Amino acid sequence: MNQLVEALIHRLRYAAVTPHLRPARRWADLGCHRTYPFLRKNRDLAKEAWGLDIGLTDKTDGTLRLVRGDIMKPLPFADGSLDLITSLAVIEHVDDPKIVLREARRCLTGDGRLIVTTPSRSGIRLHEWLVRTGLVKDVEADEHRDFRMSAELLAGWAREAGLVVEECRTFELGLNVILVARRAA
Repeated sequence: MNQLVEALIHRLRYAAVTPHLRPARRWADLGCHRTYPFLRKNRDLAKEAWGLDIGLTDKTDGTLRLVRGDIMKPLPFADGSLDLITSLAVIEHVDDPKIVLREARRCLTGDGRLIVTTPSRSGIRLHEWLVRTGLVKDVEADEHRDFRMSAELLAGWAREAGLVVEECRTFELGLNVILVARRAA
């Protein structure tokens, strides 16, 4: 049962993100998970693609480069080198999402795009309940940080990081937030 619920959650998240994807030369998925499902699903999106996650072992999977790395530290990419950065359901697990947003801005090309999803405050509460009841097992209980997440808060953090917000809104009945931003000129 828990795999069905987790698959549904991922499918709904990917459906919100997919319309914002565009082909890229270089793409990094921050916090891609040890099984990197979003990267695998979209592996043809970019000529070069990296997955970065603390739970990975450095390896190559076809055209994908998987790197063990902590997204709270400087990212292993040159300034202005990435056309696309995604980070799906990740920033609610870090102590300071602003660090991740600043690093993403540094690594984006002039017209590069950042796409972030995160549960809203009510989404975190629902997810914690699903974990406690055993309906999902994708995280440990109380693993999420409660930033009282909202579209307004995430958009504000993005602007502070020097990003231009193209879109920031809730989806899935307000349970999640999606941010689409680009590097400010």
